[in-house]
Parts: sequence; structure tokens; C-alpha cells
Amino acid sequence: MKFDEILGTQTLILDGAMGTMVQNLALDDSAFGGPAFKMLTDLLIFSRPDDLEGIHLKYLQAGANLIETNTFGASPLRLAEFDFKDIDLTDIKAIPPELNLKESDYSAITWHLNVEGCRIARRAIDKYKASPDYDGRPLFVAGSIGPSNYVLSKTEADLKKAIWSQIVDNNKQQVLGLIEGGADVLLFETQQDILELKASLIGAQRAFEQTGKKVPIIAQVTVDNFSKMQIFNTDIHSAYVAVQGMGISAFGINCNTGPELMQKTVEKLSRLCHHPISIIPNAGQPVSEDGKTCYKLQPEEMADYVERFVKEFGVAIIGGCCGTTPDHIRALSNRLKGVVPERTLPANQVYVSGPQEAVALDSSQGLIRIGERLNVRGSKKVREAVERDDGIQMTTLEEVVEEQVKDLGIDIIDVCMDSNIVETEVVLPETIYALTSDFKGVMCLDSFSVEALESAIKTYPGRPIINSISLEEYKDGVSKLDAVLSQTAEHCPLYIALVNGPEGPGQTADEKYELAAEIVKQAGEKFNVTPDQIIIDVNAYPIGSESVEGLNFCAETLECLPRIKAIHPDLKTSIGVGNLTNGLSAKPYMRKVLTSVFLDEGRKAGLDCAILNPHHYVPLESLPENDVALALKVILDRDLNAFEELEEIALTKKTGVKVKKVEYQDLALEESICQRIKDGFKQKEEGNIEKEGGVFPYRDRIVVDVAKAIETHTPLDFISGHLMIAMRELGDAFGRGEVSLPHLLKSADVMRHVMVFLESFMRFQSGVEPGAEIDYKGVVVIGTVYQDVHSIGKDLAKTLLENYGYRVIDLGVQVPLDRFIDTAEQESADAIGMSALLVQTSNHMITVADMLTERKYAIPILIGGAPVNSRHAGYVAMHGGEDTASIMDNVFYCKSGMDGVNIMGQLMDSAKRPVFLQENREQLLREYQRAKGIQAEKDKLLETLPRRKISFRHHEVPADGYGLHKVEFKLHKLAGSMDRKSLYSLNWKFGKKSSWAPKGVTLQQLQALEKTWIEKAEQNGWIIPKARFGLFPAQSDGDEVIIYDTQDQEKELARIRFDVCIGKGRKDVFSVGQYFHPKASGQWDAIGLQISTAGDQAEVGVEGFKAQNDSESALYLQGLSDRVAEDLAGYIHQLLRHGVGAKKDYRGQRYSPGYPAITDLSYNRVIWELLGAEDLGVTLTSANEFYPPSTTAAVVCFHKDAGYS
Repeated sequence: MKFDEILGTQTLILDGAMGTMVQNLALDDSAFGGPAFKMLTDLLIFSRPDDLEGIHLKYLQAGANLIETNTFGASPLRLAEFDFKDIDLTDIKAIPPELNLKESDYSAITWHLNVEGCRIARRAIDKYKASPDYDGRPLFVAGSIGPSNYVLSKTEADLKKAIWSQIVDNNKQQVLGLIEGGADVLLFETQQDILELKASLIGAQRAFEQTGKKVPIIAQVTVDNFSKMQIFNTDIHSAYVAVQGMGISAFGINCNTGPELMQKTVEKLSRLCHHPISIIPNAGQPVSEDGKTCYKLQPEEMADYVERFVKEFGVAIIGGCCGTTPDHIRALSNRLKGVVPERTLPANQVYVSGPQEAVALDSSQGLIRIGERLNVRGSKKVREAVERDDGIQMTTLEEVVEEQVKDLGIDIIDVCMDSNIVETEVVLPETIYALTSDFKGVMCLDSFSVEALESAIKTYPGRPIINSISLEEYKDGVSKLDAVLSQTAEHCPLYIALVNGPEGPGQTADEKYELAAEIVKQAGEKFNVTPDQIIIDVNAYPIGSESVEGLNFCAETLECLPRIKAIHPDLKTSIGVGNLTNGLSAKPYMRKVLTSVFLDEGRKAGLDCAILNPHHYVPLESLPENDVALALKVILDRDLNAFEELEEIALTKKTGVKVKKVEYQDLALEESICQRIKDGFKQKEEGNIEKEGGVFPYRDRIVVDVAKAIETHTPLDFISGHLMIAMRELGDAFGRGEVSLPHLLKSADVMRHVMVFLESFMRFQSGVEPGAEIDYKGVVVIGTVYQDVHSIGKDLAKTLLENYGYRVIDLGVQVPLDRFIDTAEQESADAIGMSALLVQTSNHMITVADMLTERKYAIPILIGGAPVNSRHAGYVAMHGGEDTASIMDNVFYCKSGMDGVNIMGQLMDSAKRPVFLQENREQLLREYQRAKGIQAEKDKLLETLPRRKISFRHHEVPADGYGLHKVEFKLHKLAGSMDRKSLYSLNWKFGKKSSWAPKGVTLQQLQALEKTWIEKAEQNGWIIPKARFGLFPAQSDGDEVIIYDTQDQEKELARIRFDVCIGKGRKDVFSVGQYFHPKASGQWDAIGLQISTAGDQAEVGVEGFKAQNDSESALYLQGLSDRVAEDLAGYIHQLLRHGVGAKKDYRGQRYSPGYPAITDLSYNRVIWELLGAEDLGVTLTSANEFYPPSTTAAVVCFHKDAGYS
């Protein structure tokens, strides 16, 4: 039987963790092609197919129905994280003969991994079916598809960003392989970005279309114990609504937590999910033991939870994720044999969703309101924010959204950017993308442009409403319905359908009904769009605008409603009611009365929704009876005398409706300030406050009110008695999962404006720093370590600590090591926090620990960043020594910013601190001893492997070209040789060239962007490419290369020592020094030295952009500067090659200090001194790192065989 036929008729058991079983194999690095590939366990398909088949077989013997392929990371984007040219194929024996693993593109590797992964699983099933143990149960191959490690949804987090087409193609390529391999079902698992999952599902559909084969899909996301997808705060219900109509067969969750924390989510899915449910928990919560991550939930304990999921909540598919083994699967199978998952499906209810929450389209209790204010055509404020030469003022748009969603309780907002001034096709998706980073509602995407709607839906993380479709002609022979649905129907949104036809909008009840019926018919027959996806907009015309005698537009509209509703019971109706009172903007009371009365009549006739200004719609009982009666005459009878009388009443009103932008003005001043901070409410305004003889600039209007508040409070009292309490409340809400990270960051921005003013004022008053006077929970000195400029992780940690009431002294990036300690002492800090992104810079943390030990200064150290882990914390705690008795107890690895908050909470608790430090010391000791074991293995290889044999048979030594040279270019002169592929894809983060074609990112746009920034950088003097390079006589002495004077070859100028490295396949060891003629041979060789830089003004420009909060321009300038430095280095390398007469451009290699071949950064100074590079404007720090950062140095070896491994 097929999977879809079995699904729901019995409990299906998915297998357990593949990773856990692979770890148990204890394979060495060669099974993966070398240590650089060890995280890519998918490669075992080519190196250990029999072992994988054995794992599959164990799960089948344990009772599994579905066997996951070992292809979780086998997609082009995941594979592109690895350079297969460096892979060691010695121990990889099962590569398909038609695949050249070193040379093939990632699509080819993806194809073969997925094909072979399925075939391995199928062989296991066939072998099990042939065994006497087979019990006849249905067995399926589930093609495993993990996330891409990129995100599509808007986030301020330091995550790799992709565009829609990249994700679609990425999953299409993987699914093509899985189909060819014979997968019975596709399993999208551990998904963390709902927009990425939507694109992935469409990628699968593209594969189905190409092959003519369709495979069932299980879609699984990862949530926390609050039922939220953590990065984007997406509720599980919202996630389900986003994909429920996109061709899935089952929906559920996997990973992140054990079953004990999944119960809330399981219960929620049981109530809301119409599809069979899949629940795949970890074996409990992870714990660390002896440096290893362990999952402690025993099989029978896990079965207790999962049995309840099936029997009480009707879960159809269960299995195991991290930490589960065949024993866990056996326990599940034994408990659930013969159990049929049964549950009462939820009542039919239509939902739409946004990035965080789902909203029911339920008009049974009241009119569904769709806010109309985010409309360029209907709002002067929005129009002025959008139609600008200097870009969209997103802050203004955020205020409009905030007012509707939060202040007025509107769940759905219409977003329309149609304009003759700006390009709607660009501005609408840009606005959608920007406004969904911290948005609790749902959006209605509104445009006449089909292209704008097509682009916008690809940026929307949820199930939106699209406004609109109709039968009017969009272009020759194509209706708006055909045009929009052909491009968007695969997303399964809802549609507002205008009752417009080829002859124009329907005016009478008959015309409206006939057009509505035809829309429903065509949408279903042509595009499988069902009636529950359609909202018929019955058109509103201005009152009194009828040109035909006896026609009443209002009455015709009301009359058509019950007839349209009768077309299909799932059909909904709507109206854009603002047009009804067009021309009455100066009479707000009259507009409110007419709108409210008409919508009340519409509700009685079957109206479900209205696109409206929420201020114009109030309950009728709040209006005078006489005014309601007049409005009814106007609407039902087209009584223009009643219209005039109502107009007079409106004109005699002293004021119209009081429209409050926000409620802050009704609060006490102190409460209003605190509420604005907690709401993250930004009011950008620049000005100066004059107070007590001082002038204090500000950039947010909240500061004006803060200045008033400190007229009745001392600044310290206001901070401790109000501001700190507000931030702690916000931090606690974040910790409980009630506040999203994007919202937290917005609040922190507002708080910083307040604190900058207060601290400046206090400093002005007293002449001293105010920090020590404020009653903080504690003080943390934080920064990114020296030679490291990356700040995102550090900034997040700072924000969280400040929210929890700590004073954070941010030293910025590239912080000199002694400054951490000096600042901590000066400020009486309670901890030092250090962040790093690079392995080499993370080692500075060890130096800081050593410096603290020498000073006998016992202060806790919090460390984090990409290369930092618990093992590294062990090394830091050893502070460079080897005596484990002296290991520190106060070094803490913080995997996340919240870890820092929690650790500080323990440290500041005097009762808990001693035990906490003792337990931490024991953990650090375990981690250090584990790390030493790994290093010992490397040391053993370095000691025991033979030295590489180097041949000089065809080695050509330059005969001339020796001496020093300097070049300086105009930037546009270098542009011709710039690596545009890397500039666009890496430095500017637009991705591979194959992803540039879709709308929004074209090659022409990128070329124009490049031209613009080259011109800007040149005109402003930000980038001036310069270089120094030279060719010197050289010889080797062991692993050192001796550099001689070009004029006197007897004079030794310097030596550079190359590190000994382990070669490919762990067959030998070598150093680059071996590729130079040895001194003992009596033969001369040559070495090239070079320094290239983009100049020192780029940093000035980048910092200027950051100060203006223009991160986009900062990225473009920094990226261009880095690209120039790298490409200039390549150009100089070419000059050196040509200067020495190398016959081939690729002869030899260049090596930079700080990398494996020359790990010692001090050789940067040697190169700098030998080249006399002071006049380039390049300097060196005390740690021998170059400033400006867009500077590179290298030595060049001309031996034909020289390489990196």
C-alpha cells in the first residue's frame, strides 16, 4: 500500500536518531574525507554505505515503519559550506563512477547523495522483508530534508540570508535526487523559518512537475516549550496555517525538546490541525557529561509520553530525534502495535497567518476588520514616508502598523504601495519584508500590479490575503484573476475578488452576483482555488454618485450580499467601505455615522469583512438614535434631504471624533515613558534640550518627556524607580517566551536614547561618571576581542544583560586585552564578557585569563562566539598553563545571550555562588581533559607521520625582477579586474550567480550597484587601492625561509618560519619552507612579499554610516573595501609571477600570517618592515594585526607544487 493510504489507519513509527548511531560507530576523520568534512555525515553514503544500511536495519528490526535517509544536509546550499577540492578520497570507496567528487558542482553531488541515500535505505528494507523476522507491516523510505542554514524571513540576527529562488532551487535539486532514488515520502524536518519551509515545499512541487512524479510530504518544524519557532517567534498554529494548503500530507514537530516539553504543542495541534500529526521528540533534554552531550530519557519513559500522544491526542506518526536509539523505537513500537490514532477533527474554520500568530476569519461574533491605513493612495502620512528620494521611512510605517494592530486591535492590515512615484514591484516586497520582523498580525497584500503581488508573497512568512483578483482584463486576453492566480495559487493564500468584469465594476445586485459566481467557477476550474479561499468584495460607491435615475448603490450592494453568500457556504464577502464616504474627510462625524450604519446593515445581510479605517466604525448604540435614523434613510432610501440634515449636524459639532494616535498621552508622565520603552515605540526626532545651562542633543522625542520627568525626580530615582523596573519586566517577559527578540531589540534602542540623555545630564551636573551611582544588579564589561571586528553576538548579549538590570560597559570591537581588565578594575565590575568570531582571535581569551591570574584578580569571565565552545572554555580556565590544580573556576561558556543572563544571576546570588563555582570548575576540568585528548592525537600524527618528499626537478628560480615596488590606483582602474562573483555573492551577500536572475536581484542591478558604490567610494576618497611588493633572494633552513638583501645576498634580512601541517589523507607532514631550495644545497631561490590595502578612509565611511543607522550602506562600503584588498592582493600576486617570468599564471601559492601555513601573526610585521610599507598608511597593532582591516599581507612561494595541503 502507498503511504497516503496507510496514513491515519494505524500508528506509523518513524526511526530514531541517525546522528547518535553514527557517533556510536566511532569513525575516524578519513571516513568523512578529512576533519573539515566531519560535520557532513551525509558523506557516509559514499564511504560507509554498509554501516548506514546496518543502522537502517536495526531500526527496522526495532519496529519502525519509516526509515529516514541519511540526507539531512545533502542540499546544494548545505554542501556549499564545504570545499570538495580539499576532500581526501582515500577512505571513500562507494562514490558513483560518474561522479567526480572533487570537481563536480554541488547540484551533481546533491543528486548522487540523495539517490544513493534512498537506495541504501531501500536495500535495508528489502533485506528486512526477506528475513524471517518481518511481520508484514508497511515499510517506507522517508527522504530526509533539513533546513538550508539560510533564512528568508527578516531578522536582525547574524544569520545567513538567502533569496526565495535560492531556497526553491536548493530543495528542488534535493527532491529530484530523492525521487530518482525511490523515496516513498519526503520529510522536511527541523525547519526553523516558516518562509523557508514554504519555499522548500514549492521547490518540491517544481521537482514533481519536472519528473511527473508526486511524493507525499511530511512537514515538521522545531518549536520550544512555548510552542514557538524560536528565531522568529512563530506560533505552531501560525506555522501550520502557512503551509497547510501547500500539498503536505502530515504536519508536526521534531527535535529541540523531549516529549515532556512537547505536550502543550501536541494538544494544540490536536485541536487545530486537520492533517495527520507527526511528533518526533528528542530522548529528553540534553545534558553534558564528560564533555559529551547526552540524552538521558530511557526508552520506556519516552514510550509513556508518546503513548499518551497517540491515544489521547490522535497523533498519527511518532518516532525519535536526537539521542534516540533502536531501543527507544522498539519501546514505542511495542506500546503502539495495533493502536489506531483517533481524534475528532477540528471544525472547519478558515485561518490566515503572519510571522507570529494565526487569525481566524470568523464573522460569527462580529465584522472582520481589515485596517486600510498602510496605503500610499489613502494616507498622506504613508505617502510622504514612501514617495521619497532618500528611501522609505520604515519607522513611520511601523508607527502606522502599531497604531492599527496594537492600539486599535486590528488583526489584519491591508498594505498597498501602488504609486506613480516609486516602483511598486520593488517597494511592496521591501515593505512587507521590513515590517514582518516583529509583527503579531496578518497582512493583506494589495496591488494592481501582478508582479508586485508575486514578489510580495515570496517575502511574507505566513498565509496572507491577496487583494485583489477580478474578471477585468489585465492585459490582452488575460484577466486579473488568471494573471494573479497563475503566479500565486501554489502559496494557497486567500483572495479578495472584486466584482469587476470586462465591462467594468458591477453596479446592480444582479451584475455583482453574476460576476461573483463566475469568479468562483473560474478560480476552481482553472487553479483549484476553493471557495473558502475567496472573499468577494461587493464594491462601494460614494453615496449619491448614481448616474441612473432610481438607482441606489447602497441598496444594490446590500441586496447582493445574501445571494452571493448562497453561491457556496464557504464563500465570504467584503467591502472596501472607505469609498462609500469619499469626499467627507472634512466631516469625520458624518463619515463615522454613515460607515457604522452601513456596516451594521451589511452584517445583517451577510457581510463578513470590511477594509476600513478603524476610527470610522463604532457600535450603533454609541451614536444618537436620530443620527442613526437619518443615516438609514440615506443608505436604504437614497434620501438626500436626510443626507443634508446629517451634514448639518456634523458641521455644528464642536469637534469630530477624537482620534488618539496612541494612549500614552492619557497616562501619567512616568508611566507613559516606561510604556513607550516596553512597547519599543520610536518617535525619531532630532533636537536639543537646554537644561540648567547645558545643551543636550537627542534623536528620539521620548527624551523631551524624560527631561520633564526629571524636574520632579532626581535622575537616579527615575532610573531605579521607573526605568530599571520597566526593563526588568520586559526581560522577564522575554524569558517567559512572551516577547520576541526583535521586539526586545526595539525596546533596547528606545532605552538607549533615554540613558544617553540621563547620563549626559548627570555628568554635566556633577562632573563625574554616573554609572556607579545607579542601583544596577551588577556591572559587566563586554567587548569583542582584539583583532576581531564582529559585534552582533556581543551586541545581543549586551541588550539582554541591560534588559535584566545590569550595567553593561561596551568596549566595542578589537578591544586591547589589557583594556578589559583595566576597565573592570576601574568600574568595579562583576564580570568580563568577551566575544570572538575567528579561531585565532578566540585564543586571546586565554591571554586575558593569564593576565588576570598574574594580577591575582579573580573576576568571572563570560566567553562566546562562533569558534568558542565548552572545550575552549577549559583552555581559557587553564590560562595557558598545564597544572590542572590551578584551573580557574570562574570561566563560563555562553552559547547564547540568555546564558550570560542566567550565569550572572547565579553569580550575583551570594548563597548559590560558592556551589555554582565549584560545579563549574569540575565541568571546566572535564572539558580541558577532553580537549587535550584531541590535541594529543594531532601531536602524535605530527610526530609519527613521515616528511613529504619535495622535488625541485622542474622548479624555475627567477633570474631577475628583484627589488621593491609600489603601486597606487584610482579605484575605477582596479574595477576591471575585480572578482565580481565574490563581491556580489560573498561581500555583498547576494548569493550564487544562479540566484541573481529572479526579480529583485538581476545582474544589471548588481552591476549598477557596483558602479554606484565605486563612484561614491572614489568621489569621497573612501577607497584608494595601494600596494607594496618585492622579490627577494631566499633559501630554506629547515622549516624557516631565510630572506636576503637584494643588493648583498650575503646579508640576511629576516627569517620566516612556516608551520608543520598534516597533509591530505594523513599520509605525511610538510611545511611550505620545504618548497624552497635549502641553504645546504648551495642553490638560490626567491620569495615574494606583498601588502595590499584599500586605504584607511573606508573605516571612517563605515563608522559614519553606522552612526546614522544606515547598515545597508555600511555593508556595501565595507564589502567593497574588503573585496578591493583581496583582489588587489591577487593582482599583485600576478605582477610578481609575471615579473619573475613564470610561464603559468597559477604557478606557486601565497600564504598569509594567521593561517595554518604561518600561524604566527608577528610575521605581518616582518613583511611590513621589509617592504617599508609605512607610506601606504598601513600600521600594525601591538598584536601585529593590520589597520585598516581591509589590508592583507602574504609571502609568495613560486614552486609549482606548493599548495595548502
